[in-house]
Amino acid sequence: MTMENVIAKRILVPVERTREMEFALRVVRMIARESGGVVRLLAVIPIPKPVCDNRDWVVVTTDQQMDRLASAAAEDLSRMAALALDGVPVETSVIFGDRAVEIGVEAECFQADLVVMSFSRRPSPAAWIRRLARRLFAGRSNTEFDVLSVSALRTEGRG
Repeated sequence: MTMENVIAKRILVPVERTREMEFALRVVRMIARESGGVVRLLAVIPIPKPVCDNRDWVVVTTDQQMDRLASAAAEDLSRMAALALDGVPVETSVIFGDRAVEIGVEAECFQADLVVMSFSRRPSPAAWIRRLARRLFAGRSNTEFDVLSVSALRTEGRG
């Protein structure tokens, strides 16, 4: 897939805490500007367990933790959009659940043309998400989307 072939009006970006994410956002900004597309930054957070004290009494409920985590994630996404996606229409979404499943569901709900994920050398859910998405959306032409994995090129020092 070359940049000339990418015409994506609805771009989903599942956000990760990696060095490659900054580069992925630069690529997304370029694609969105060229295509006039809308970007949705997505934070998927695992459902937290309640916090209990030493007597097993609930000190912080799951709902309380989810409110706190959702608020913090929404602020992070807004800050990320302002810094990295200036001049591009951006939506943000915070979802709780299994990352791979929720990315596939969000891609379908958002009707994403393109899902951009940062790629790193460490084991990543990107390949698993692509396989899951293909299985979930097999035979559904109205839910087709591409997954673009991007990685910044790094030179390794040779001593």
